[in-house]
Order: sequence, then structure tokens, then C-alpha cells
Amino acid sequence: MDKAYLHKITTIFFAIVGFISSVSAQSISGTIFNEDGEHIPYVNIYVTELGSGTSTDENGAYFLNLDPGLYQFVFSAIGYETRKLPVEIQLNQEKDVVLKLSETALDEVVIKASKRDPAYEIIQNVIKNKDKHLKSLNSLKSDVYIKSFEVIEDINSKQKKKKSNERDDAAKLDVDPFELAEKEKQKEMAKYNFLELQLVLNYQYPQNFKEERTAFKKYGDDSGLFLPTFADCNINFYKNLVSLRSITDTPIVSPFSRTSILSYKYKLISSKTVNGILVHEIKVTPRKSGNNTVSGMVYINDEQWTINRVDLSLYKGSSKIYDQFNINQDYKQYEGDIWLPVNQVFTYETKQGRSTNFKGSTTIKYDNCQINFPFPEKYFDDEVVSITQEAYDRDSVYWNALRPIPLNTNERKLVEYKDSLQTIYDSPAYKDSIQKAFNKVEILELLWFGLGFRNHKRKEQVFLPPIPGFMNFSVVGGFRAGLYSSYFRKFKSNQFYNTDGWFSVGLKNRDLTGSIRHRFRYDPFKQGDIFFRVRKEYKLVNEYDAFINQLNVSNYYLNKVIELGHSIELFNGFRITTFVEQNWRESIEGIDRSSFLTDIIDDEGIFEFDGYNAFISYLTLSYTPKQKYMREPDRKVILGSKWPTFGIRHNKGWRQIFDSEVDFDYIEGYIEQDLILGVLGNSKYNFKAGTFLNTEDLRFLDIKQFRQSDPLLYSDPLNSFQVLDTSLVTDKPFVEAHWIHHFNGALINNIPLVKKTRISVVVGAGSLWIPIEKFAHQELFAGIERIFKIGPRRRLRLGVYGVLGNSNNEPIEAEYKFSIDIIDTWKRDWSF
Repeated sequence: MDKAYLHKITTIFFAIVGFISSVSAQSISGTIFNEDGEHIPYVNIYVTELGSGTSTDENGAYFLNLDPGLYQFVFSAIGYETRKLPVEIQLNQEKDVVLKLSETALDEVVIKASKRDPAYEIIQNVIKNKDKHLKSLNSLKSDVYIKSFEVIEDINSKQKKKKSNERDDAAKLDVDPFELAEKEKQKEMAKYNFLELQLVLNYQYPQNFKEERTAFKKYGDDSGLFLPTFADCNINFYKNLVSLRSITDTPIVSPFSRTSILSYKYKLISSKTVNGILVHEIKVTPRKSGNNTVSGMVYINDEQWTINRVDLSLYKGSSKIYDQFNINQDYKQYEGDIWLPVNQVFTYETKQGRSTNFKGSTTIKYDNCQINFPFPEKYFDDEVVSITQEAYDRDSVYWNALRPIPLNTNERKLVEYKDSLQTIYDSPAYKDSIQKAFNKVEILELLWFGLGFRNHKRKEQVFLPPIPGFMNFSVVGGFRAGLYSSYFRKFKSNQFYNTDGWFSVGLKNRDLTGSIRHRFRYDPFKQGDIFFRVRKEYKLVNEYDAFINQLNVSNYYLNKVIELGHSIELFNGFRITTFVEQNWRESIEGIDRSSFLTDIIDDEGIFEFDGYNAFISYLTLSYTPKQKYMREPDRKVILGSKWPTFGIRHNKGWRQIFDSEVDFDYIEGYIEQDLILGVLGNSKYNFKAGTFLNTEDLRFLDIKQFRQSDPLLYSDPLNSFQVLDTSLVTDKPFVEAHWIHHFNGALINNIPLVKKTRISVVVGAGSLWIPIEKFAHQELFAGIERIFKIGPRRRLRLGVYGVLGNSNNEPIEAEYKFSIDIIDTWKRDWSF
């Protein structure tokens, strides 16, 4: 990661946080390095004249706003010599600083600890040699085999008794023992999920990866299996911090970190000669358990001071998905002192209530390793994983011949059982029987789930709602009767077409509303879509307004619209979305709008205006540099980027087209990003600025609107404010910024009693500035969040927050809010 990139990221980040700083302040930024040119994370930077300062992020970058003048900067970090520097602030400037490694402080701790146990000196020898080991491998090409297996254990005693009774029933004359045995077999196989994968791994120091997946087979549900990409699974304990983002938000402090002596205690268990090498077995125990520590055993090769093996477990409760997670690595010696993992085994477990255990393991085996492989120039790019259709089509003959690790008993039973039925599963007769069962109408479907009808030959499906779904409620006029349905069809090469529609009739006004939408994905890899929609509906003036406002009939109007649009990724990371719509807008005058809501919420009248037509075009361009992705046979899976997403939007009202009366141009630019800040947690920010370039005929429905805050409810902090007491509108230039930071336990890991509650601290800020109207709103919030398990892989996050904010220098307003969020199990991430 280069210095220019770091400076851009920190500048964006702190510009948003620093919206309350004075306009006259200048800035200083830079990166802190050690003598080897490596970034030093979390350096304390103290400004003597201010009595305060800041710290560097995980990449050693920092940023400060200061008034012009001469300051004394003090740079300090554990394991490094403190450095004082005079700095004169005149204009925005960059200043990089180099700190010298101080062995004295750490050596004093090591010497004292070594008197108690020789393990400390052994660990220190590994730390002193780890730079050599980190840089010894320039590149690698290796065959890799991965298998992942999960067993679902029913530990409920009543279930065990029921199974016992079923086996007793086999002795009865009226029970077919063969049919019963087959049911038992099916029930047993349903407990297992299994996946295996073969690939060629290409690696180049420091962090270039490319996977070429050559074979893939899945049995059952893989949603609970741990299957990382190697960019996510490069678990190198020679690094100070080890990241496993899909498992835990907080990086792990390595037992071989330069400052590990402050995080861990070590105990030498044994020293044995293995294959002519003396190997030390050392127990690792966190001094203070927390989300970013591990515990277990490490095995060290004497004299070479390399890792021979590790067997470490994450702190219980630190994983986003699993209750327990263990890492086991076996190393093998290659050229010279190069030792690399030859086997990795991850074991994990989660529970559902008191009745069910989900236990899984993922094994990764490396073979045919070619050290320092000469890759062509520009071989590594943004495509980090690729897999062909041939890989998915590998049969059991292929796997049986090339599988490098034998299957265990349960894995073999599952594979043999599923493979023996594969011919049946692929037969038209079996597919017809499954289709017939799926299409059968049942009472529960009619009353609750809805009806589905499928045609496997045409790869199409129709859905109809359950009977209660025929009734719905509208703020305008109350209850309505109607019907919803959807249709989906998939074509070759992963193209698909889907359509859905609804209509409803008001029981009070007998008025008809409805919508029909069509979408065709013609380019699955570039996510190229064409869409068309026709609608007639009662529409909100501000569709993103406070919930209480959405229940007020005065915020609605009648809209009839025809839409036509297109979206595609032109090249990696660059997407263009454009659509046009013709609107026929009318007020709801003359419609009986009363309902039980009007008895609760005061009817403030209607939004009155003369009806008119509006033809509007929308264009959005967005670009995410260095976007990593996985190439599948007919589609592309986005894996994310370390860079922000930059975007621009343009909305235009066109006069006279289809009798359109509007005439305006609106332009908006935005930047958004998710920042991973190591042990300090992660931040997300959203910055946007916009204005109307032309307001020749700008109607209220097209003006820029800002959401009024909800009472008590904490709304999405990246797209709304928490203490904005009114629905704000403007046709003038504006600047808007939002930021939220989750510490992921960083602030409370050292507080024993609080730590056990698994509460995490969150802070953030928001700002809105409309200079021409002399309006400014700013707010800060802080809160606590806790994650609860609501299923084996589902997680619920509850939050309570205190918010301080004010507008135009009015008295500061304080409010309390709460939030509810459910994790996205596919992305393994939260909404904000």
C-alpha cells in the first residue's frame, strides 16, 4: 500500500470527522515508518501546545487540523524510541517520520519474564528473525485441495428417545423394514453438509493472489461452511496483526507481534527432537482475554527460530458467525530456512438453543509448491479467483483418482450416498416428481407461505400470495383488496427474465392502483440489465421521510408513471445506470382519504397542486478503483476494494417532451467507503455535494429533500440525521457528510467486568451545510451495541445511542435512540 494511497484515504476520512473544525485551520498529514521502511500502526502523536493529539491508523497514517503556528510534536510507540520534533504549520503539508526500534523496553520485560520461563526468550528469537522470514518468499505457485464438512448434531434427549422407538417399530409386522431403513438413511444424510475444491494458488509478495479453481463439488447446504479466498485466508503469524475479516471484525494480535510480550504470557511445555530438529512446544495465554487475542499452542524450530506448527483458538464470542473457531497450521521446510504451511485445519462450532450443535471443519492442503515462481509481468490483476464450468462438472471418477486426503467415514458415506442417487436426481422422472410435489397446493401455503408453481424443463417459476395477502392497507383511503404475482425464467448462460405485478382496489373509493415491472439480465458477467415498469400509485412526496410523516395523508399525491432503464458495468469497477420516466402527477383532491390512521394522526389536509406531466431522465456513474472480483462461468462476484467508490448523479427535467412542463438540472457527486482500521475497529463514511444547475421550472416534488429524524428510532446514519427536527428542502448548493465508527470491543477489552457483557462502543457524526441559505446542521453520537444469536448463523444487533446536535448555532439538542439490525449472512456484514 503506497504512501499516496494512504494520504488520500486519511484525508477523506478526517475531512469528514473534522467538520466542526474552524475554517481557518490548516492540515498536516503523513505516515510513520520504522528504519526498514515499514508502516508503524497506532503511534501516539502528542502536540504539546494543545495538550492533545491523535494516533496513526493500522497503516501508520495520520492527519491533524491545526491553526498556523509553531508546535512541538511528540511521537511515541511501544518498542520504539520516543521522538520530539518542532513543526511549523503554514499551509496544508505532508510530513513523514521515521522512528528507531528500541530494544531496551521490550528486552527488560523479556529478561524479567525469561527468569520465570525460557519460553519468552524463544518467542523473542522468533520476533527478531521474523522480518527475514516475511521477506524470504517472493512468490509461490502451489496445488491446493480444500474440503469442508459440517455435521448437525441433535442433542435433545427426546429426539434420541424418538429414534429409539422408531427402531423398535421395525420389529412390528406392519412396518416395512427396508422402507424404514431408507428413511433412517435419508435422515442421517440430512445431518451432513460437505464441499471439496481443487485449485492452483498463485502468490507474489506482499499481497498479490490469484486462484484458479479447477474442480468444485458441493453436497447439501454450504452456508455454514468456512470457505475463504486466499486473500482473506493468508494467515501469516509472522505479521503483527492477522486479519480474518469474514470471521471477526477485529484483527488478531499475533503471538509473534513485536509487542506480543505485552499481550500474551508464554510457558514452555516441552522440547523434543523431530526429524533432527529441536522443536519447542509453548503454551500461549492472553494476559487479558479479548476479541483480538488467541490462546493455544505454538511450536518453534530451534536455531532457525521458525514456526513449526500452531494450534490457536479465537476468544469465545469474537466471531461474527461461529461460537468457537480454531486455527491449526502445520509447516514444512522448503528451500533453506523457508518454512510454509503445508496443512491448515479450521474447526468451528455454533449452537442453536440447547437442542442442536453445528460442528464444522475446513482442511486446506498444499502440494507441488514451487518457491519463487517467475510470474509474467502484470500477471496479477483485479481478478483474484476464477472457476470454469468444467470445474463444476467433475464427476466421482475424477475426485476418487485425485483426492489427496482420504475422506473420513461420514464424508465417504455422504459422498457415496449422494453420488449413487445423482443419476436418479438428473432423470426427467425424478425432476417431474419433485416438480409435482412443489406444485401441490397445501393449506399452509394458501394461508401463510403463498403458492409456487415450477416448470423445471423451461426453468421457470410463478408465485402467488397467500389468501391474507389479498388484503393490504394504504394511508390514503384505508384497506384495499388486490393481488400480487411474480414470474421468473432462467436461460442458458445465466441470463434471466423476471416480472412482477400487483393491483388493488380501495374498499372505500373503489379506485384502482397497480404496477407491473419487467427485468431482463442479458449480460450476467457485467450485470447488464434492461428494465421497464408501469405504475399507478399513491406516492410519498419524500419517499425517505420519517416514519411518522409517512403515516400522514398530507404527504401523498397520485402518480402515474412509465419507466424505461438500463444498467451495466462497462469495465471493472465502473458502472453506468440510466433511465427515463414519464409522470402524470395529480393531487388526491376529491378522494375520501379517511382511515383509522386519521383518528390517530391529525389530518393536515392534502398536498394541493394543479396536475402536470413530467418527463425526467436519471444518470448515475460510479467507479470503484482496484475492485477485486471472482470470475464464475457466467457471472462475476464482487469481492470489494480498499479504495472508495466515487460517483456522480445527474437528474434532468425535459420541457415539452410528451407535454412535460418541468425544466431543471440537478448534479450530485459522492464518495463512500468502508475503512478497516485494525484493532481500532472499522469506519464507514459517506460524503456528497450537490446543486441545481438549472431551475427554470422546478416543482416541489423534484426539489432536494432531507429526511426528518424519527423519534426514538435510530435511522441509517450513513444516509440520514438523528436530530434534524424538520423535513428540509433546498434548491441551493449543499454539502452533506456522514461517518460511523465501530470499535468492535477496542475501548472495553481492558475492562474485565464490562468486557464480559460483549458490549461494543460506536461513535459517529453527521453534517449538513447549505451556505447560500446560511444553514448548518451538525451532530455527534455515541452508543453501545450488543450482538445476540437468533439462530445457528443469524445474528441480531441491538443498539442504544446518545445524540447531540444543533442547527444554525441554536441550543444543543440531546436525544436517545435505539436500533435493530440483522446481519447479512451472505456478505457476513451489517447494514451500517
